[in-house]
Amino acid sequence: MRISRAVAAAAAGVALVLGTAGAASAAHDDNPSATVASYSYDLESIQPADVPGGQASGTTRVKALPNGKLQVTVEAWGLSPNLPHAMHLHGVPGDAADMGCPGPDAAGPDGVVTVVDGVPFYGGILTSLTSTGDVSPSSALALDRFAVADASGYLFYQRTLTSAQGYADAGMVQVIVHGIDFDGNGQYAFNPDDPFASRSSSLGAAIPLEATVPVLCGGIAN
Repeated sequence: MRISRAVAAAAAGVALVLGTAGAASAAHDDNPSATVASYSYDLESIQPADVPGGQASGTTRVKALPNGKLQVTVEAWGLSPNLPHAMHLHGVPGDAADMGCPGPDAAGPDGVVTVVDGVPFYGGILTSLTSTGDVSPSSALALDRFAVADASGYLFYQRTLTSAQGYADAGMVQVIVHGIDFDGNGQYAFNPDDPFASRSSSLGAAIPLEATVPVLCGGIAN
C-alpha cells in the first residue's frame, strides 16, 4: 500500500474546507443495549460511468446506541484494491435537514464528481470513520487510519463511536466513501501520463484527485 506524501502533508487543512465539527472519540461496545435506532442504506456509485474505477457498490448501517454512542458499519465491493478509503459521516449538525447524494450529473466540466461538487448535496463532515484514534473532521484524510480494501476491492468497516457528531442525527447522515486509483498503479499519486490521475484534488493543488474523489454515497435522503 502506497500513499503519496502530499496527501499526508495536506491533510491538516482539509477540515477547514469540509467541516468544523468538534473533537470526537471512539470506543468498543461489546454489549450494546437492545434499545437502538438503526438505519440501513445502500451505497451507490457517484461517478459517471466513464470514470475508471468509479463503479462500486455497498451497504451501510448506522446505529444510535444508548449513552451517546454511534455504531457505523460499512461493507463495499469494487473499490480500488489494497488501498485505504477515507470515509465520513456528512450532514448538518444540530437540527438536521435531509441531505442527498450527488449523482453523475453533478460532475463538473472535468467529468468527475469532486469533493467540492458533492458537499452542496451531502453537507460537511460530521465524523471521520477512521479505524483507530481521532474521528473528528481533522482526520478527514488520515489515510493511514482508514479501512483498506482487500485485493478484490472488498472493504468491511465497523466501529462504535462515543460522543461523535452525528449521534443525535443518526437518521439524517450521509455515508461517503472516497478514493479511486484511476490508473491502477496501486497508489494514490500524480501520474502525468493519465488523464484522471494527473489531476489535483478540489481540496488543494498538492493533493492527488485519486485520494479524495468520492466513489460511494448513501443515506436517508436517497
